[in-house]
Amino acid sequence: MKRIIQCLAILFSGTFLLASCLSDNGDDEFVYYDDTAITSFSLGTLNQYLHTLSSEGEDSVYKVEVTGSNYKFYIDQLKREIYNPDSLPVGTDAAHVICNVSSKNSGIVVIKNVDSDTLAYYSSTDSVDFSQPREFRVYSVGGLTYRAYTVRVNVHKEDPDSFRWNSLPADARFTAMSGMKAVALNGKVMLFGCNGNATEVFSAETSGNGSWTALTPNVSLSADAYKSVTVKDNMLYTLNNGELISSADGQTWNTVSQPTAQFGVSQLIGAGSRKIYAAGADGKPMSSADNGATWTADNVGGDAENLPASYAGLASFVLATDKNSERIIFAGNPADDAFTSDSTAMVWSKIEEYAPGSIEHSWMECNEANHYQLPRLTNLKMARYGDVLIAIGGKALGTSTAKAFEKIYVSSDNGLTWLTDDSYVLPEGFTNGSSNVFAIAVDGDNCLWIICGGNGQVWRGRLNKLGWAENQTSFTK
Repeated sequence: MKRIIQCLAILFSGTFLLASCLSDNGDDEFVYYDDTAITSFSLGTLNQYLHTLSSEGEDSVYKVEVTGSNYKFYIDQLKREIYNPDSLPVGTDAAHVICNVSSKNSGIVVIKNVDSDTLAYYSSTDSVDFSQPREFRVYSVGGLTYRAYTVRVNVHKEDPDSFRWNSLPADARFTAMSGMKAVALNGKVMLFGCNGNATEVFSAETSGNGSWTALTPNVSLSADAYKSVTVKDNMLYTLNNGELISSADGQTWNTVSQPTAQFGVSQLIGAGSRKIYAAGADGKPMSSADNGATWTADNVGGDAENLPASYAGLASFVLATDKNSERIIFAGNPADDAFTSDSTAMVWSKIEEYAPGSIEHSWMECNEANHYQLPRLTNLKMARYGDVLIAIGGKALGTSTAKAFEKIYVSSDNGLTWLTDDSYVLPEGFTNGSSNVFAIAVDGDNCLWIICGGNGQVWRGRLNKLGWAENQTSFTK
């Protein structure tokens, strides 16, 4: 360490002598600052090594370039940490990195050795090993002070677009259910299933080991109550023998209104951020802006005959162009004996504007004459997952040729087109036997749950990038 200090002393002494010589030849006055800091940090071009399989199934590696300047680095001057919140792609070589560093008041930047106290001058042309955190120091020109920073170059350890599934313990109690629906509520997945003449309720912790607890509601839930289960503002709602009831935990239920007798509501469809949506006795959509106390008929801009008779789910997206508005989307199937020559499901959407003086929009049909419509499948389920819609279904209906549970269908354009995506795959070993009964739910950790009625299988999975934490990107001094 003494050698390091001596070297720095000689360096700064030389700087002072040179400055003195220059000032003797003119009237220039030099000021030496004793404060400094790293003010910017960026990367040059890096190498990324990727694996691929040949047509013969042999693994090979190829190299591509990554533009490091596209990944912004944040400097926390309080903690003296420098890092990139958006990690570099998996497979990026972090051991040979060119970096660009700027300092305040022309401070001198050095890098501490990985396994000793040796310091080396920073050079914008020399590569640095960032496979582990590195200490950068910036010395003031006056030589009296320095600041030390920990620099981390984050590289993803997993493919962001890979879906990772976990098999949870199967539950034999689910195999007797003839219909089911699942929702996420306050750190739990709530499963509602029809078993004979009643709806049973189970719950499981979203972060748990897949153990399900049977709940005992204070009211008798009808066989159809599971169909209407909806979550809004951390409360459960369902339609039970013509009554709208609500609960915070699935056990204690209270009556909200009598919407069937008063307003003709026949089934709840789902909820957006401000309203609950339902189907009326005539099959047309209705909505409530006061948590089910009163209901109004919505406008239908398309052919009402094409509205579904059974519902796959409802989702909402805040509009990118207007944070006070959202798009509501629901999907479903016609009655089994209707439109028997059709092979596609029915998808509808509308815009809800909440700013004062906004107009009321109509529900419009999303189905268009394209080859990428949502297939008509038994017990079709739809949900929002991240920024897309996903749908899963059992055996084909009508003239659809899709196979049961063959694919996850994905829509990234609000339900207009439905495609398959290699990032969204069903778990390996998934099977529901010969049954089409199942439920899906997306919890608060962006995990997708699939609960099977045929064999009681339960799966929990997540797209890798939806599980990554967001780092702090702004700081106050």
